[in-house]
Amino acid sequence: MLIGYPEREYPEPEDPNAKKKKDNKKAPAKKKKKKDTFPTPEWALELDAVITKVKNMEQLANDKANLHLDDEFCKKVHEQLGRFKKEVAFRKVQIEEARIEAELKALAKKKKKKK
Repeated sequence: MLIGYPEREYPEPEDPNAKKKKDNKKAPAKKKKKKDTFPTPEWALELDAVITKVKNMEQLANDKANLHLDDEFCKKVHEQLGRFKKEVAFRKVQIEEARIEAELKALAKKKKKKK
């Protein structure tokens, strides 16, 4: 099931310690955000469902002695679990950014209404 989830290319994290260039005094043109074209499987649309599946798979992988799982299979499972932990963290950040953006839009709309 985890293997059927396509791999995502993650953007490079911005270095918060890097100094921003002040050479360009013009404000950059605003870019419209593209919709996420990542093909998310039906079972993974809700983040809570993904987290539950990952925890379940992790518990099963840790019980390899009772389930008689071979080491090669467990190695592959742990690789996928690592990938999914990164995916969950990425999606949490996306959700938080969307929430903040929605709050800013609502605040701007409210401020515009007062004028």
